[in-house]
Amino acid sequence: MLITYTIIKRIIDEWDPVDLLITHAPADEYDSESTGIFVRAVEMNSANIEVLANIIFEVFVENFGDDVFILGFDECIKIAKKVLADASTLCSQT
Repeated sequence: MLITYTIIKRIIDEWDPVDLLITHAPADEYDSESTGIFVRAVEMNSANIEVLANIIFEVFVENFGDDVFILGFDECIKIAKKVLADASTLCSQT
């Protein structure tokens, strides 16, 4: 499965988990988080939903704190599923 930075960035930006983009923050607002998620996912070679969700959760808590990033692990599961579904679609197209 091919998880790409582009897939992660698009999904994280659409998700806007801290409501920064909706408040007119710059389009690159979540680039650091998207990069961190991508790097960790590649390092772990993970196509596992729970592992990817944990990476997403950890990156956002580390970068924003649990007082700002208030979404739970279940929300990260949904995002991990979207990332893996898009990555799977990309693989089937190649």
